[in-house]
Amino acid sequence: MAIKLTQTVKKGGCAAKLPAGTLKKILSRLPQKYCPELHVGHETLDDACLWDIDENRFLVQTLDFFTPILDDPYDFGAVAAANAMSDVFAMGGTPKTALTILAFPSAELSEAVLSELMQGAVDKIHQAGAVLAGGHSIDDDTLKLGFSVSGFVKKNKTWTNAGSKPGDVLILTKGLGTGSLCAKLKFDTLSPEIYKSLTASMLLLNDAPSLLEHTNIPVHAATDITGFGFLGHALQMARASRVHFEIDFPKLPKLPGALESIQAEFLTKAHATNWEYVNEEVDLSSTFFDFERLLLCDPQTSGGLLLSIPEAHSERACFLLRERFPATEIVGKVTEKINSSGISTSIKVNAR
Repeated sequence: MAIKLTQTVKKGGCAAKLPAGTLKKILSRLPQKYCPELHVGHETLDDACLWDIDENRFLVQTLDFFTPILDDPYDFGAVAAANAMSDVFAMGGTPKTALTILAFPSAELSEAVLSELMQGAVDKIHQAGAVLAGGHSIDDDTLKLGFSVSGFVKKNKTWTNAGSKPGDVLILTKGLGTGSLCAKLKFDTLSPEIYKSLTASMLLLNDAPSLLEHTNIPVHAATDITGFGFLGHALQMARASRVHFEIDFPKLPKLPGALESIQAEFLTKAHATNWEYVNEEVDLSSTFFDFERLLLCDPQTSGGLLLSIPEAHSERACFLLRERFPATEIVGKVTEKINSSGISTSIKVNAR
């Protein structure tokens, strides 16, 4: 009988990340060294770094790895690659090279599993137009796979999480709920239909830049939604941009079965730590149900992109994005950090 990879670990995918609050505290204590070539570092908790290489381009660099999120080795390898390359897309860039980071329990898993794992990853890397250029592996007790990805972005096409402007609308390209659904998968209670939609979403490359490249649609800010949940990554974008987000919960795309899975209490530790990270800066309406709040904090793996785009361009942007991302929706708007109503929180979420 084939081994189920999710049964070999306690935590899977981006739900295994260290808490965002812990990382923010540690990073704030590290000494900083000014370097004129480093255009974007970790100060705004952006998705990748940008290094100035010439008058026209930035080098984009990122790294991501995690434990098994799916049982099938091929699919897990492909999702790990898609998730790692997503950070380059979130900066408006194009991935070019990937280096493997692999911890493999050779006493527990066969070479056939390793072969399928890497085939899935390479196929996804090639689909993105990049190449596998090397990497490093160790023999370890727990399977972990990821990639260090490098790419390029034109300076006049760069996206960061720090440019959102009042008057923009917020667009989300994929449904929420991978964290709870993958937790449910570990208990072998996910229906084939739900599993198919979950996997299809995570396998979908976040190559939104190519869809918008030859248009006049400005993307003021962007981030991808991963382990810190929708609210965690939206908060980082609002903070970096020094603006206020107003989110309409009913408009948020949701993966089939996600709310039901959360109501059935298929949860991870990250659901709690993500809420701890955001709760002081998020205003939820009094009519929110607890399972709805938990969906907002659901740790996504290979989640969608959150884009801040001028309202005048929003309908055309959605039309173009839905060609590849059918779940795309306008989920909120951007206002001044403090408006006439005295709003000082970073995010308000409307329940109805």
